[in-house]
Amino acid sequence: MDRTTSVAASANARGHFTRTWTLAFVGGELAGFVPPAIVGVTLGTLGAHDVVFVVALTIAGIAEGAALGAAQAWVLRRFAPSIDRRRWVAVTATAAGFAWFIGMSTSQIGGASPLAPLLLVLVFAPLWLAALLAMGFAQWTVLRHVVPGSSRWIWVTAGAWLIGVSIPVIALSTVPDGWPLWSHGIVGLVAAVAMGLTVGALTGRTLASLLERQNQQPVLAG
Repeated sequence: MDRTTSVAASANARGHFTRTWTLAFVGGELAGFVPPAIVGVTLGTLGAHDVVFVVALTIAGIAEGAALGAAQAWVLRRFAPSIDRRRWVAVTATAAGFAWFIGMSTSQIGGASPLAPLLLVLVFAPLWLAALLAMGFAQWTVLRHVVPGSSRWIWVTAGAWLIGVSIPVIALSTVPDGWPLWSHGIVGLVAAVAMGLTVGALTGRTLASLLERQNQQPVLAG
C-alpha cells in the first residue's frame, strides 16, 4: 500500500468512526433528555420546592449521563475494546449529575439572591467552569489508561459542550411565550439534535485522532 492509499484509508477510517460516534451521541442525548424533561415538567406542575427540584433533576441528570455513556460505550466496544466501558458509563453518569447539580443549584440560588448579577457571575464562574470540565475530565480518567497523553480530550470536550449547550438555550429563547407548548417541544427537539450533532462531531473527530495516534487497530479497521 503506497502512502497516498494509506492516508486515504486512514482518513476514511477516522470519518467512519466520527460518523458512528456522532449518530450514537445524538441517540444517547435524545434518550437521556427524557428523564430530566419528565421530572422538570412534573415538578413544575406540582409546584415543588427548589431543593426538590435540585435533587430530582440531579438524579435525572445522572440518568441522562448514563444513557449518553452507554451510547458511547457501544461505539467503543466496536472500535476501541481495550477501553473500560463500564467505568466509562459510570464516570459519564457521575459527571452529568455533577453538571446538573451545579447548573440547577446556582440557578435556584441566583434567582433568590439579593446580590447584583455581576457579583453572582463572579461567585458562580468557578463552579460553572468545573461543571463544564467535568465530563471531559471524568472520561479522560478512563481514556488515559489506553491513550497516554490524551489530556486534550478534556479541553476539546469542554469546548464542544460549551458550543453545544448554547444551541438549545439560544433556540428556546427565540420562541415567543405565547406560542403553544407543542411548538416549544418541537424547537427543543430540533435544538437537541443539533446539539448532539455538534458535540458528537467535535468530540468524535478528536477521539478518532487520539486512538489512531496510539495505533488502536480496531479504530483503523473500523
